[in-house]
Amino acid sequence: MTRVTATEFKNNIGAFSDAAMQEPVIITSHQRDRLVLLSADEYRRLTGAMQDGSDDRKKRLREQVEYHRNTIQELANR
Repeated sequence: MTRVTATEFKNNIGAFSDAAMQEPVIITSHQRDRLVLLSADEYRRLTGAMQDGSDDRKKRLREQVEYHRNTIQELANR
């Protein structure tokens, strides 16, 4: 697994996004693991999103994705 600081991630988001397509990328802050970036396919596999098509589950997943998108954007803006 690749491990990078939040600053490295912010400065090279494209490269680490590409890397996350192959393996998870751990993003650290103050020498502690804070986030893990992984491909959408891997996320779906881990959460079982493809197996459960209920509207409630889809809504929860959308909310989770939006929450994490906002977190990544906040990190990128630091």
